[in-house]
Amino acid sequence: MSAPAAPLLVYGLGRSGLAVVRRARAAGQPVAFYERRQAGADVAEALGLGAERLPDVAAWLAAGARPGVAVAAPGVPIDHPDLARLRAAGGEVIGEVEWVYRRVPGRYLAVTGTAGKGSVTRWSGDTLAAAGYDVAVGGNIDPALAAVARPGALHVVEMSSFQLERCPTFAPDVAVLLNLGEDHIDRHGSVAAYHAAKRQLVANLRPGQRAVVNADDPLLAGWARELEGAGVDVLRFSLAGPADAYRDADGLLWLAGEPLLHESDLHVLGAHQVANGLAVALACAALGVGGAQLTAGLRGFTGLPGRYAAAGSVGGVRFVEDSIATRPLAVRAALEATPRPLVWLAGGQAKGAAVEELAPLVAETVDLLVTFGESGAAFAEAFAGVTEVARCSEPDGDATMRCLVDTALAYLRERHGGVGHVLLAPLAASFDQFPDYRARGQAFRLAVAAAGAASGSDGAARGSAAPAEGA
Repeated sequence: MSAPAAPLLVYGLGRSGLAVVRRARAAGQPVAFYERRQAGADVAEALGLGAERLPDVAAWLAAGARPGVAVAAPGVPIDHPDLARLRAAGGEVIGEVEWVYRRVPGRYLAVTGTAGKGSVTRWSGDTLAAAGYDVAVGGNIDPALAAVARPGALHVVEMSSFQLERCPTFAPDVAVLLNLGEDHIDRHGSVAAYHAAKRQLVANLRPGQRAVVNADDPLLAGWARELEGAGVDVLRFSLAGPADAYRDADGLLWLAGEPLLHESDLHVLGAHQVANGLAVALACAALGVGGAQLTAGLRGFTGLPGRYAAAGSVGGVRFVEDSIATRPLAVRAALEATPRPLVWLAGGQAKGAAVEELAPLVAETVDLLVTFGESGAAFAEAFAGVTEVARCSEPDGDATMRCLVDTALAYLRERHGGVGHVLLAPLAASFDQFPDYRARGQAFRLAVAAAGAASGSDGAARGSAAPAEGA
């Protein structure tokens, strides 16, 4: 008599892990899970679905368990001791996207990059859906792919480096590489390791599959040449000159040698969003969308919350929220896109990136930097020599956002006649003061609204920050 099949092991619940449990249990598959949190809505639901909870993976293996496939949550480091134990015992450790890809037939369009991947994923999904495709959008973007995947659908997937490092066979029909900068050095250990994780998106592409690549990124340009040598169909986009999709000197966007639309027709802000739009155009065209459907899709996208979007105005001061801009590459794009006079708001939980690389750009573009959160003192020190710096030191997140808005308004009223831009591009994660970047962005918007209401009644901001040390 053969031994019973090993259950699917889900290591770490949360959004993606719970989606895997739901899908596997709905198919009648036995599931075990490990979650270090003792309680939570996801834990309760997994137990209610009949999944077995493992209190300790090492003990489970020591008792003679035979591991099969383990789906590890993206937040669990790939070299975690428990994952190493599972592999040593003969188990295979993969991620949620890989697991879905193996189980759910259909087409896959996958997007990665240091910045812009969420926007390009949603923009592509919306364009394809409006053109009549059966589209399922998920992955790193909410919802998890396991929650929405269905046989025969066109799956549009945002892929983080954490997800890609656990995708050994994933080979999308169209892979989109947007850009490469620095991010998650605290997790990957080096820029090279981070880039290697990103490269996994195209590692399994076969001849005839397509890669959409940013020709303006030197490293990606090299990858593109290697992919072409392997028979992959490479489509390039560029803001700098002619390519399969590009922007010319007059701001006209071209696709396959034909004019598409003018950049002013887009409803998102910044040159980085123009580049994103070119990537969307190439990816959707590669899947058969063209003509009026494509231009309508490009025009129709208004951006994602937290991604370089207008957050309101107070008099002549315009506020821009880019709460998800936590990497130098994303912050660079935001700074370059925002006119002067400019007050830049930066701070939060540092991610280990080399922020000093932004110093020359900050010197050219920023009139005042206001720092906050755990990294506030370090950011103030890093940029004190290139621009004027102030700090908000409130421990509470909502109070911090009010301080930032008030400080920016006071500065622009005193120095620039009440005219200018205020940009929240934090260059750091939100977890020191907020649950996530969305909550941080919402607190910023509420602070802007409150300042506007106060300005309408008394015409003045309510306070300012103290100068930073070394400012």
